[in-house]
Amino acid sequence: MTDDVQVFLGAAAVAIGGYALWRRTMRAANLMEGTATSRVATAAKGYVELSGTARGAGGAPVRDPIEGLACLWFKVVTERRSGNDWDVERRQASIEPLSLQDATGSCLIIPGEAKIDEEQEPDLIVKETASRRHKIWRVHDGDPLYALGFLERRNPPLAGPMPGSIAADHAGIELLRVWKRDQAKLLARFDENRDGRVDAAEWERARRAAQDAVAADAAAEAQRSRAAAATAPDAHISHRLSRPDDGRPLLIASRPESELLRRMKWRSRLGLLMFIGGTLYILYALTRYFP
Repeated sequence: MTDDVQVFLGAAAVAIGGYALWRRTMRAANLMEGTATSRVATAAKGYVELSGTARGAGGAPVRDPIEGLACLWFKVVTERRSGNDWDVERRQASIEPLSLQDATGSCLIIPGEAKIDEEQEPDLIVKETASRRHKIWRVHDGDPLYALGFLERRNPPLAGPMPGSIAADHAGIELLRVWKRDQAKLLARFDENRDGRVDAAEWERARRAAQDAVAADAAAEAQRSRAAAATAPDAHISHRLSRPDDGRPLLIASRPESELLRRMKWRSRLGLLMFIGGTLYILYALTRYFP
């Protein structure tokens, strides 16, 4: 009876895992098939599919921690032997940005945000000892790169409130409150008729002066931001590809879309077979014990 329960629980786990695999891979495959390939420079802002070449983003070089070879991205899975199996001991992956470049431009990609396809065989398996090994995946400069994600231009945002906006009005009001705390300076600056008070006309001039000061500060901060952006290592990269907020993935693969899609559909069918097989056994077991 105990063995039957273990088999039943195993079948349930297979069915649940198969269903999750089927749904996840079918969703990704449908997104890939339903999204037309775009060019970086001409693509509209939104969820796009890109195909190009992996390039560096101008930052410090990346080296894998096992062999120290230069690459754009790496993942290392360290495994330890347990009987006839290998158990995962540790996972490491680089987080430095890389870029996808096509004939029209390039876009920045942050690996930490992405689901990077690792279903293919690792580039290398390094055996440290008879019972410990490292699987290494890498993306090198010049490798073909496929990507699916949310594309937008990397214009540096203006720092501070935009002139005429509600935020700018609020900032101006706050600045006026600061000025009012020092009545002597306020009167010296805005009491033109020297009657010892700030009348309506003078207060309107003070309000406009506060708005002008807020706008000047915002413009100066925006200029500093643009200057900093222009000197950044990745300043030449015009776009950024990121994970959208609606739950769709940021998917990166260093192989052609056709190969990736074929493998995803195969895994989807495998997941469906696991789900059907596990479910059929569960139904059989239920009818067996609860006729």
